[in-house]
Amino acid sequence: MNYFSKNKVILWVLVFLVIVLLTALISLIIFFTGKSDSLNQQTSENTGRRFNQELSLTPAQSGKVDAILREYRTSTEPIRLNIQSNRAQLLEELATSNPDTSLINKRMEDICDLQKQMQKASVKQYMTLKQICTPMQCERLSSLYFELYGFQGQGKGMGKGKGMMHRNRRGQGH
Repeated sequence: MNYFSKNKVILWVLVFLVIVLLTALISLIIFFTGKSDSLNQQTSENTGRRFNQELSLTPAQSGKVDAILREYRTSTEPIRLNIQSNRAQLLEELATSNPDTSLINKRMEDICDLQKQMQKASVKQYMTLKQICTPMQCERLSSLYFELYGFQGQGKGMGKGKGMMHRNRRGQGH
């Protein structure tokens, strides 16, 4: 076989492989982009279900909680997307050879302001949820928020934080 015809065959095989790889990449991007929307919806449904289970809500309370969670997601989604956009811009600026510190500071301030808005929305959500809960449910709601913010074993309704410390285990348990 001729040297040039071998190269043509290899070239066409490479072109075919590149087309297949690009098609697979585009398919993956489309697949995962579609999944994120359904994943967000699934996560929000799981949040509502978790509240229903953890707080032992009545059907009337459950409907109100679903409405509160829906309102929270609607009001915070633009803020969340804006935070994400600002973080991307911040990282892009940091990746340049000579980052502009004034632009970096501006992005950081914008992110802080947006996070402050997000925190206000979370507090508003908590206060609204608290209004529809019984005193026992309020205690459990408080502990759920402590868990949400990463505090394990602390907060109202979660005991004194001593856990399983008895006289016969790990010391005196004072």
